[in-house]
Amino acid sequence: MLKIVSLDIVDLLPFPSGILFVLKESMENGSVKVSFYSFDIATRSIASVTKNAYLLTKFGSSYSAVSQQLGDYVSCDAAKLWNGNTFIIYSTGEMGVFDESGALVRTGDLTYNGSAARDVAVDNNYIWSVVPSKNMIVKYSLLQNRIVMRIGGDNSGTFPNPVSVSVYDGCLYVCCKDARKIKRVRLSDFSVDEYKEFDEPVFKYLRVNKNEFVVLESGVYML
Repeated sequence: MLKIVSLDIVDLLPFPSGILFVLKESMENGSVKVSFYSFDIATRSIASVTKNAYLLTKFGSSYSAVSQQLGDYVSCDAAKLWNGNTFIIYSTGEMGVFDESGALVRTGDLTYNGSAARDVAVDNNYIWSVVPSKNMIVKYSLLQNRIVMRIGGDNSGTFPNPVSVSVYDGCLYVCCKDARKIKRVRLSDFSVDEYKEFDEPVFKYLRVNKNEFVVLESGVYML
């Protein structure tokens, strides 16, 4: 594995040439600021990027209107929906949907039995999220505005403390922090197997073309 950065990462996004990431940095006066950087796969180099480049990558062309309404645009997870809208969700379960112009068209909370869901992976007309405190992943229908499926549960060892989910090639990839594993769910039959295991907690997994990236406790790595 190639370690890219070992500082405090607060967000990580795929980018055509590699990844974008956000660092939390402490200032001499005790305040905290966030800075935006890119990692280029071809050159294996890190460069600073503008806030607008980050926002455009995360929210699309309506990033200005979306980010102004959110205020905290770093802590949420976001994804483009099948109809061009943008879905966002915070770790508290608070969610929102913005149309292509950046207007907020839906807001609410995504929870399962009072426990907050987090993260987003788009599966046609559905959203997959994780519910860490319930050891499960859930499938949410935007059209029906309800959870239509869950996998795992309090007493199940399938997804111990899942913290993020992503989707590639017809499979979900669920990062299970406590197990230090990425679990794979085939959407064709919902079978679950183990994809990768690490020596430390794993928080996020993403791909850029055929390149794989993970956020571990010690930093961001390219596999």
